[in-house]
Amino acid sequence: MIILKITSAYIYSDTGVFNGFATASDSTFICNFGFSRTATISYSNQFERIPQVFFVHEYLEQEKADMGFRLSITTITQTDFTLEISCHKQRQYTLRIRWFAIDDQLTSIWMFQMTRHFQLKIQMPKLVLWQSQVCVIQKQSIFYYLQLLVIYSLISEIKTNSVTVSITKIAGKFTNLKQIGYFVVVGIQDAFINLGLKTATGAFSSGTIPIEPNRWFAIALQGLAFPNTKNLRIRATYSNTATTISYTWGTWYEIETPNSHSQIWIAYQFTTIFKPLECFSIRISRKQVLDLLTLPTLYLELLQTNQIYTAIGNYEYLVDKTITPLKMNIQIKCQNGMKVQADFNKCNACNTKKTHSFTYNCFNQMNYIGFFPLFQQAFPQYNSLKIKLQSTTLEISQVVYDQSLTESTIVKIQILNQ
Repeated sequence: MIILKITSAYIYSDTGVFNGFATASDSTFICNFGFSRTATISYSNQFERIPQVFFVHEYLEQEKADMGFRLSITTITQTDFTLEISCHKQRQYTLRIRWFAIDDQLTSIWMFQMTRHFQLKIQMPKLVLWQSQVCVIQKQSIFYYLQLLVIYSLISEIKTNSVTVSITKIAGKFTNLKQIGYFVVVGIQDAFINLGLKTATGAFSSGTIPIEPNRWFAIALQGLAFPNTKNLRIRATYSNTATTISYTWGTWYEIETPNSHSQIWIAYQFTTIFKPLECFSIRISRKQVLDLLTLPTLYLELLQTNQIYTAIGNYEYLVDKTITPLKMNIQIKCQNGMKVQADFNKCNACNTKKTHSFTYNCFNQMNYIGFFPLFQQAFPQYNSLKIKLQSTTLEISQVVYDQSLTESTIVKIQILNQ
């Protein structure tokens, strides 16, 4: 007997620490007055697809204002990603980041900058936010300030197609901020456990935090109260065990810059699995219509939202998670000599008999067929539908998330020759 153990040649998540931008370890790193440098960071193995990559700051020291730096991810491949740093005027001594890479099509990473604005709305495709309720923000690529600075940033609004980021606007202090950049990390509710905002006015100790399985720990810096009397200094130092994590968030010289940060567990494996809608009930009607010429060949109505489709074309519609069960009204013109084949997704877990299937021959006394299916799911969720209406075919597919995005057919109606 021969036993074969088959393992994947790819990885689907990875994390690490990069400390390559530091004067203490590299005397040539003199990041000021337009200096720039790039670094390529390799993953522990190759991803099957290009992953999403983002990072958080864990150690930084900057000279007093005016000071600015730009740190951004410029390229991402299946084997590595490239960081680039450039400095505006005063010196950036050290930048240590903890980076995260994940092959997940619903987690989305957005990078943007704000210039002299206290609020910015980011428009996003509905597909990004349809299941998302939680976001993480982290100062990242652009940070440029003059003199005293007090800011705090937060996600102030999440809608199905936009996220709004706001920062405090304190008179005499906000104007010293010239530019700031963020990561906005959008994911399903499973993706994040936020332990709350912590405010550090001096040396900070996290205490013991139990490790969450299949999750990364991240410190998301959200606010600063920088007096501009000493260098800006923050450093995270970890003391971990097999079951717990703890850190101090402080300085190694002089004073720490007062700050606000969130403690967040980020999932790289998810327990919530989204499945296609299942048809649990269906009513069927057949009747004679004397004047078929006034009726469309195929008619689809989503009853709760009054969405009606009769014209040939491709459509997309996002069904709100409050709509359950989802009710449809489908009418088909069934002319003499034709037949109608109808299939409705019934059972995602079944190996056989996965659909309700019906076939009806058409004749003059029964020339109009109606289907009234009801669809449901295990728990409330947004449902992204793709509707393809052709001259003799109606197909409704659902975009489904199971760590990757796929399409599953939940309704298919065909008008065929007998």
